Amino acid sequence: MNLIQKFHSYLLWRSAVEPREETLASARYTASAALLPALMVGLFVFGWYAGLVVLTALLSAFATELVTHRYNNRFIFNNPSGLRDGTWLLTGLLVGLLMPPASPLWLPALAAVAAIVIGKHWWSVDGMPLLQPAAVGLLAVHLLFFGWMHPEGRWPVLARSVAAPARDSAQPGTEPSRTWLGAALTEFLGGDIRKSIDHKTYFDELFASRDGRKPEWSPGVPAEAIHSKRPIDLVKSAEPDDAAQLQTRYNAPVVKMMLGYTPGSIGGASGLALLFGLLLIVFSGAVSWVMPFFALGTLAAGLYITDTPLVSIHLLSGYTLLGFFYLAADPTVGPRSKRGKALAGIAVGLIELILRKATPLSEGTFVSVIFVQTLSIVFDQYLAPPKEVQPPASSVSDSVLSRL
Repeated sequence: MNLIQKFHSYLLWRSAVEPREETLASARYTASAALLPALMVGLFVFGWYAGLVVLTALLSAFATELVTHRYNNRFIFNNPSGLRDGTWLLTGLLVGLLMPPASPLWLPALAAVAAIVIGKHWWSVDGMPLLQPAAVGLLAVHLLFFGWMHPEGRWPVLARSVAAPARDSAQPGTEPSRTWLGAALTEFLGGDIRKSIDHKTYFDELFASRDGRKPEWSPGVPAEAIHSKRPIDLVKSAEPDDAAQLQTRYNAPVVKMMLGYTPGSIGGASGLALLFGLLLIVFSGAVSWVMPFFALGTLAAGLYITDTPLVSIHLLSGYTLLGFFYLAADPTVGPRSKRGKALAGIAVGLIELILRKATPLSEGTFVSVIFVQTLSIVFDQYLAPPKEVQPPASSVSDSVLSRL
């Protein structure tokens, strides 16, 4: 039996044991509801364009699921559940929330299509995927368009708490003229985050104008947002000797990462909003707490041992929380036994630690999650098989994986 056949046989076994299809569908809807606090804070912080990015991901996932279900079992697809299992909803939300706020709309659309076509249908047997679909879509766009997914130093945040200096007024410090409707919409949804400037330059001009001094910088386009590095990128680029300075200088971003207004992905605007959702999925039983907690514990221990400054910033990153609790802990693709989940969590944490310390990546959750999920067959059949159901030697049926 070759490797493809072994994976095929393993997925057949995994689809026959708990959790059942109905349980998985319920868990996906619960996980989708748990993402709503992070989505609402993301829309408030990043504005209307971020909402358009998430909506594009959702519509792309829905349309792709609709088309693939329409041609189910005729060409390459073998998942009969269609829209009912909630995969398109959870996948669209995760893809949208893990996008940079100013990413072009074709990027979440491409990630959502790849997630459904490849993650859910192509690499699956009897509705049981080999890898978490959203992680597959995110990995695809990271490999193809890494620069778009990680705009170096250009992560925007709306300048909602300060007013841009007037450019058409003789009095310094006066507000730009706007209609009441435009002012109301801007206050509620924010400006266009694609029109952003560096935060230092923005504040230099703002306070220079208010003090009656000549601004150091005078562009022709009003600033509707400011951009800078993410807190995790600032910590990543710092030397260990600067830990004390970082603690003093970047202690405020730790608080902002909990409350909002910090550069990052759309879903990572507020760690507090994410924690509310995480409490829901853990206490409702939508996901097991074992894998994400072991992953977080392993990552935190490794960061402390290696004298990494401000470990809290690493742990509060949107990619970290969403990746560990939604991508890694997905009950569809994780090991079935508690011991297997614990071992997989430790493996995710270790690989994530290596990626953050030994590579230019500030976080590589999508890579570590996919790598460990391909090893689920090892955890389930060799290291920590479930006691209630031992993996049988299933026969290979006609499906996508058997025809590869």
